[in-house]
Amino acid sequence: MDENRLENNENIGEEDYGKTQEMDSIQLPKLSESDHHGITPREEFTELNSADDMSKTLLMDSMSGELPEDDYLPAENPVHRRKKKHKKKQINHTRTMGQIFLGVLLSVGALALGVMAAVNVIGGMRDITGLAKPNRQTDFEINASMGVNEIVDNLHAAGVIDMPALMKTYMKLTKQESGFLNGVYTLSANMSYNDLLETLKTEKTYTKTVDVAIPEGLTAAQIGKLLEENLVCRAVDFETCYKAKLNKYDFEEGIEADSNRLNMLEGYIFPDTYQFYVIDDMKKYPNFDTKKYAERVAEKMFNHFESQITRSMRSRMAELGLTLDETIRLASLIQWEGNNEENMAMVSSVFHNRLNDPETYPQLQSDTTDTYIDEVIKPATNSSNREKMQAVTDAYDTYKCEGLPAGAICNPGLDAINAALYPADTDYYYFVASSSGEFFWARTLEGHNENIAYVEQLEAQQNGES
Repeated sequence: MDENRLENNENIGEEDYGKTQEMDSIQLPKLSESDHHGITPREEFTELNSADDMSKTLLMDSMSGELPEDDYLPAENPVHRRKKKHKKKQINHTRTMGQIFLGVLLSVGALALGVMAAVNVIGGMRDITGLAKPNRQTDFEINASMGVNEIVDNLHAAGVIDMPALMKTYMKLTKQESGFLNGVYTLSANMSYNDLLETLKTEKTYTKTVDVAIPEGLTAAQIGKLLEENLVCRAVDFETCYKAKLNKYDFEEGIEADSNRLNMLEGYIFPDTYQFYVIDDMKKYPNFDTKKYAERVAEKMFNHFESQITRSMRSRMAELGLTLDETIRLASLIQWEGNNEENMAMVSSVFHNRLNDPETYPQLQSDTTDTYIDEVIKPATNSSNREKMQAVTDAYDTYKCEGLPAGAICNPGLDAINAALYPADTDYYYFVASSSGEFFWARTLEGHNENIAYVEQLEAQQNGES
């Protein structure tokens, strides 16, 4: 080793020689193989030098080729300082991972919200337009008790719409929250909101018709029952059309305002054969509201009545000193008492004779009013209106009231109305009819009683023979 160094030194100048000596002076001593085992130069240098001599440590760092990450500052324990720096790096790494996880979580959440919003938008547009929805039909009923919210909720329950809250908002924004009509409608799930609302606000059209023959002499209640049997309208809905004045027709102006009159428009439902639409939903829905159909039926009948009362009839009423309403009330009695034009005119003469002599014959004494009381007035009487209905009964009982009853007792036809206007010329004040329809007339009460006795004997013989 020394010989080689001497040979090399021959080529070294004097200037370089000093530097070489300086390097030799700091040359590490030779160590045995055992001394080198498991010891790094850095550790060996640390053992040979005091930890307090920082300048030597720095010199060793420069020789080992390692550069510190930061400038070294004096410290009591450099090793401890490096451990703290390592811990700081670990904390920063954890914080970074947390931020990454939070960012991913927020991104996923935002994506999920976006997907949900997109699904809701698509679902909403699908519900509003009806596109891509099944063509599933259902019958949907609206009645008078339903409000807008209940109608929409029922549409949802029936599977017609999917988003009731959206439809309510749509109706509010488009100002379509009113105008719904009672009835039963055939709806489909693939109808748009506009189509649904238009359908529910348009009266259902019925095409099947039925001819209903209304005989002369039926009461308003009997006509209502006949209409219901033919699926034209419900009897209770028709009743609202004749209980009180409608103030829509000219004939109503002559109807007297009598609090004891049971059915104000009884007598004005003109008997004839009418053609009406069949409301087949009445069979499927027991509570189906037919008020608007009943109004049309009544309107058709009342208009027909007005068309039957001619100008000559009104002139004749004026000659007799009768109003239209008095004529109809009288005709209703004649309708139930007679059975053909001839005996109707005779019956009319008896009533006219009594009306023209009210001091001697204040009551008309027609048994027909007893029938109306039994069939119409008494069924409408209950514990809560008994006193009121007793006054009504007395006002219709022609054995108690003076002159004509408070209202008509049936709906007379033209024959009875003409008989009321053109009575036969007689001096009879009494009559009686057998069960077979044979009439017996009398001028006095004695003659009338004899006729009654004869009729009773005749019917007893007929019953005995049978």
